[in-house]
Amino acid sequence: MRNNILTIMKKECIRIVSDKRLFFMAVLMPGILIFIMNTLMSNLVGGLTDMDEDHVYQVHAVNMPVSASVLLSPAELNIEIINISYADIERVKQEISDRETDLLIIFPAGFDETVTYFDPATATTLAPNIQIWANAARPESNEARAIVTSILNAYHHALTHRFSINAPSEEAPDGIYDLATDADIFALVMGFTVPMIFIIFIFSGCQAIAPESIAGEKERGTLAGLLVTPAKRSDMALGKILSITLFALLGAIGSIIGMSLSMPAMMGLDVGSFMDFYSIADLVALLLVAASTTLVFVSALSVLSAYAKSIKEANAYAMPFMLVGMVCGLASTILGGVPGEAYFYLIPIFNSSLNLSAIINFEVSAVNLAITVGTNIVFALICTVALAKIFSSEKIVFN
Repeated sequence: MRNNILTIMKKECIRIVSDKRLFFMAVLMPGILIFIMNTLMSNLVGGLTDMDEDHVYQVHAVNMPVSASVLLSPAELNIEIINISYADIERVKQEISDRETDLLIIFPAGFDETVTYFDPATATTLAPNIQIWANAARPESNEARAIVTSILNAYHHALTHRFSINAPSEEAPDGIYDLATDADIFALVMGFTVPMIFIIFIFSGCQAIAPESIAGEKERGTLAGLLVTPAKRSDMALGKILSITLFALLGAIGSIIGMSLSMPAMMGLDVGSFMDFYSIADLVALLLVAASTTLVFVSALSVLSAYAKSIKEANAYAMPFMLVGMVCGLASTILGGVPGEAYFYLIPIFNSSLNLSAIINFEVSAVNLAITVGTNIVFALICTVALAKIFSSEKIVFN
């Protein structure tokens, strides 16, 4: 009995070691994937926590008193104080809302003199209130508000509460001095998650069809019958990729519709207001990104499926692609925003994620969109040629 067990173990070990693909998938790939994922995630966490140390915060101030000017003037704070008048307040608020500048501080007239004689214990009027207007959807604005508020809070305690900061007022009855719109908040929240979810949905649709269409035919023996026909191998490859892409794209469009109807509810918005955020051009851009991304996944999975011996093996080969898609879905988070440099959009899948983030954040670039679609099509054509070569090799197809 013991000899039988050892014989079977020896036979299985030889089979696994002699099958290079199986050995790689079972023994080597898990460690490689964990290493890559941990490395990328550590870089992601670093990107989330690091701020641009060279950024100079533009802080507009009305009635800036000498005391506050001294507190906010140290060079290490990277604060540029821009004194404005009451007539400029609405203009600066609009600039903050449009993410063009960082902060607005409105001090009461004669602030230093007022707080010098103000006694909270005997006062019959409200303490002088400092208004700090920011945009919660802009990281630089949030950071500027945090720095200024921290400094003024320390000053506030030193003066034993002789003034207040962002107390309820006529301009902000709830005490929230935030100029971010519903669209800004939606873009901020969804910009981190939607690209990754969207790419995973597209990949799932492609994975459900591509392995079955090619590796499945190998298992059933129907692929051999197709290959003996006089049709060109390139025509077969292109026909399979385009047909799979068509149905996978329909699934992607369904995902777009589903997200469009469900995401607003997560933030307490109605679908009508959500549709007001984005234009027809944004929806066209979204469809182009979805179509080209689907083409990339289908073409890559088709090549892997042609190389695999079975559907199960093809799905195993697809696992790294899923992990790559998940990481690429966080592209804008890793980079700290949507970059404008064109070379970022020459990387398939990664470029799709960046464009999705750009669409969500109202930052679509026609040039970068065109580069993305063109790059993805070129990648798909390369995979089509590779698939045609595989179809021409009986050694690979019927291995």
